[in-house]
Amino acid sequence: MEILDYGYCKLTVVPIRASNSDASEIVTQLLFGDLVEIIEKGKPWIKIRFPQENYEGWMDFKQLTYLNHLEYKTLLNEPVTYLKDAMAFVKGPTGLQTLFLGSALRNLNASSMRLGEETYTFLQAPNQENKSLVEKAMAYLNAPYLWGGKSLFGIDCSALVQNCLKAEGIILPRDASQQVNSGISVNFEDRQVGDIPFFINAKGKVHHVGILINKNEIIHAAGQVRIDQFDDRGIFRKDFDDYTHQYYSIRRIG
Repeated sequence: MEILDYGYCKLTVVPIRASNSDASEIVTQLLFGDLVEIIEKGKPWIKIRFPQENYEGWMDFKQLTYLNHLEYKTLLNEPVTYLKDAMAFVKGPTGLQTLFLGSALRNLNASSMRLGEETYTFLQAPNQENKSLVEKAMAYLNAPYLWGGKSLFGIDCSALVQNCLKAEGIILPRDASQQVNSGISVNFEDRQVGDIPFFINAKGKVHHVGILINKNEIIHAAGQVRIDQFDDRGIFRKDFDDYTHQYYSIRRIG
């Protein structure tokens, strides 16, 4: 297998690690259809850059399909939408496959799509109606927390927000500390369903984010994707009888 300068992910979800080791932490994940640049070549590890998120990391070279520059530019310029359903099932060249919310659907045509030279057929046509941000987020309810995760198998707080907005065609940075600069600032008193609150740690750094499902409740990923009470102090967990995250600001995105 020749490693070229570009590639795409045609697996359901793939871990990207901080260093070239299976023992290294996951910093993010690729979903089906994501396009990347290869910045360091090797076997079994390659270092990639995910331009959509301006994120870098290491992955197993066998988990990528490689492209030359012309093929990459062609794919990059082809029409893309993002899966709005919690999951969907497709038949591809290697058989049945599951896709998750936020997966890139390239060249979608009713019940089929084309990724490079390969065609994938949906068992049921994907729903392209505009569900609300809260409806999308609720699809993750009770999914386990996973640092760097982006799927129902495990997701972190910023990926929850990122995936749900990506399904609406809004591309956010990967981390909460970057997402806090997106959209417009909203006064606490003017908050509404679908607004995005941010929270700071003891050092004053933005480190957590969620989505308001009403003025006084938030869905967020902390241990699991869950719903907790929200006020101008932060997130209050009834089971802990305590505040777990300190409120910083609210943004309206989209």
